[in-house]
Amino acid sequence: MTFRPMPLLTALTIVSLVILVLLGNWQYSRYSEKKAQGEVENDPFETISVEVDTANPGNAQQVYGIVDGEAIWRRYVPGRINGEGPVVLLLWDAVAGTDPVPLQLANLDNFEGRANAFERPAQTRGLAGSSKPERDLWYGFNAAAMLTNLGYSESDARVVEPDTMRVVLATDMSRARTTQNPYAMLTGRDPLPPERHFGYALTWWGMAIGLIGVYIAFHRSLGRLKFGGKS
Repeated sequence: MTFRPMPLLTALTIVSLVILVLLGNWQYSRYSEKKAQGEVENDPFETISVEVDTANPGNAQQVYGIVDGEAIWRRYVPGRINGEGPVVLLLWDAVAGTDPVPLQLANLDNFEGRANAFERPAQTRGLAGSSKPERDLWYGFNAAAMLTNLGYSESDARVVEPDTMRVVLATDMSRARTTQNPYAMLTGRDPLPPERHFGYALTWWGMAIGLIGVYIAFHRSLGRLKFGGKS
């Protein structure tokens, strides 16, 4: 075999290969991390029961957000865990679309399911719009203000965020879907499942293999790479 590599092309190919392999390795490490996280015993979610305060004459407090790249209004209702203790704010569901839909507390049942309960600091969304408490609309989560709006006095209320959320369509309330709740953790949630990272890793590694193939084919087409004896 005879091989006369082109210096500049070879250098660029080596650099590109290193980058592609490193990207693949990084995605695979993210895949491994998320798989491991799914197997740890320190799961923040537990079965939580919340007795919704249906005696409150108000409506659910709606907070603007984004889920799966879509604008939504998250609807929070007041209640007590196991019917006891201080008032908490429970994410009941979400309405997809720019127009919020009121939800009367009197019409709701109690909640029981996998959820995470924690204190969330007050948030503001200055340029996104001004909150309208008189309409039960908020552009940033503020537990104290939301509970005050409903007539409660708690200032350090916890929020109960289910592992998944039900998203209904504003223009057709009979249409709904269930999706992973990205607000179920204080620090937010990475929406990509582990399998997606594994797929990305295969993509980067595949591009590296393809680059090697192109490099070999290009040199062979120019007569710089020949197999067998000298001709």
